[in-house]
Amino acid sequence: MARSKVAIIGGGPAGSVAGLTLQKLGHDVTLYERSRFPRYRVGESLLPGTMSILNRLGLQEKIDAQEYVKKPSATFLWGQDQAPWTFSFAAPKVAPWVFDHAVQVKREEFDQLLLEEARSRGIAVHEECPVTDVDLSHPDRVVLTVRRDGKTVTTESDFVIDAGGSGGPIARKLGLRRYDEFYRNFAVWSYFRLEDPFQGDLKGTTYSITFEDGWVWMIPVKDDLYSVGLVVDRTKSAEVRERGADEFYRTTLAKCGQAMDILGGAEQVDEVRIVHDWSYETEVFSADRFFLCGDAACFTDPLFSQGVHLASQSAVSAAAAIDRITHHGDEKDAVHAWYNRTYREAYEQYHQFLASFYTFASFTEPDSEFWRKRRITESDDERLTRRKWFEKLAGNGPEDSAGTVASFRDRASTMISIGRHQRPGLSDEFSESELNAARVRWISDLTKRLNSISRFRWTGGKALLKPYYRVEPLGFRLEQREVLANEDDLDMTQYPMDDETRQIFQDLAEEEFGYRTLVKRLGAVGRQELSTQIVLRLMEAGLLTGYDEHGETVVVQGRLHFGGVGVEYEV
Repeated sequence: MARSKVAIIGGGPAGSVAGLTLQKLGHDVTLYERSRFPRYRVGESLLPGTMSILNRLGLQEKIDAQEYVKKPSATFLWGQDQAPWTFSFAAPKVAPWVFDHAVQVKREEFDQLLLEEARSRGIAVHEECPVTDVDLSHPDRVVLTVRRDGKTVTTESDFVIDAGGSGGPIARKLGLRRYDEFYRNFAVWSYFRLEDPFQGDLKGTTYSITFEDGWVWMIPVKDDLYSVGLVVDRTKSAEVRERGADEFYRTTLAKCGQAMDILGGAEQVDEVRIVHDWSYETEVFSADRFFLCGDAACFTDPLFSQGVHLASQSAVSAAAAIDRITHHGDEKDAVHAWYNRTYREAYEQYHQFLASFYTFASFTEPDSEFWRKRRITESDDERLTRRKWFEKLAGNGPEDSAGTVASFRDRASTMISIGRHQRPGLSDEFSESELNAARVRWISDLTKRLNSISRFRWTGGKALLKPYYRVEPLGFRLEQREVLANEDDLDMTQYPMDDETRQIFQDLAEEEFGYRTLVKRLGAVGRQELSTQIVLRLMEAGLLTGYDEHGETVVVQGRLHFGGVGVEYEV
């Protein structure tokens, strides 16, 4: 059986998960970590999708033994004079690896657990071994320069995964990094000793709270410790230098009354920390014999706690990609194209999601520099160049652009309305079940709109199948699938398709029938449970347009996808 020798730079979640996945797939792995664990990291809040990956890698028992704070949701005091709203992780357990919660962790403990698990499974782990150079010039191997035990040595491997965080060497050496002009933020944070003030369905939740200068995160980690951070505009760095980090943190946090109410008289028990290098991406996420994972590839913003999840998801994907190339060398270019596309789409989804929520809050907060800079109102916003989601949003014509961009904040307000609390302030009386009525209303409205579609138009003349890849959920192998597309290469990759299903959409392209007929026909070929989701995804992809009996376009609110929650995990 073919095996590859893979070098991994970095022992954080991305590096450890990549190593564990590669080891599961039968490859030889050597991991180089510049620090000695345990070492401090921020980013304590996880998503259910990360739990799912760790569960399938066989870590559930060890995760449970840590007795981490259970995170059932994320709660937002988002926008001045807005009622709190909660993004609940509640989800039906349609598979053993689907989770309705995440956890809040101390990263020094969590990261060490993952690294020690990698070591215990036979992965060669070298701590205090920084990689100082990566030679990618050879067509058949990668050469790493490593500083180990005071000596500089070189080592060869078939592939390299850079999971070295924001300081990872490959993006820096190749000049691939591009900073994001929209999220020009930085963070200042510390820790407080505070028992969780809520014992009901808000117990363990993460708080994100807006105020004039930005927003505050509040995360309950182990042992009655709260991580409390400020996210502010980068121009505030001059004020930090002038006043000092401690004074800036204390006085700025005091401006956020709702955060201070939660803290009460809690004692600050740690130093103030700052991170400046913020939102960025890279021109390519993989090529030839290298893959970038986690913060070595990109970072957006901590608002939805997606950092560790993107790291874990990209790690599994990179490992699966290396495995596929090892066994099917002739598919190398196609596999790299898949990795780059799926990673960029995941990053862009978070980028769009966050931009909508910032835009929403900017219309409620006082007129300040932070919120002015985070408002999208124009279709030619230069900060969002290179963003496929924004190009699609802005459209091609001025009439379409104005209407679509103007309604952008409504995408956030739709989700907020589904999770809005019935009381104006935080309360232990809050119950996750009180969100059900709003969910039912939303589903009812969606169903009504879909049922009003008497005619679908397929974009293009043909419904085609094209090859694509999907990570198999239990074995983690990258497998070939076919997805629905048209002759202009517009496609919908979420659900694999077969020729029987393709024929339905070819018939639709020729006959133009409505929603009820389409769902009935999808049910007849075994797609009943997913029929509505397939239709919605095709509409989002631009492959289907619906019209009512009067010939008017039926607008179905474009959903803001939030990877790592629900029942449809990307990996």
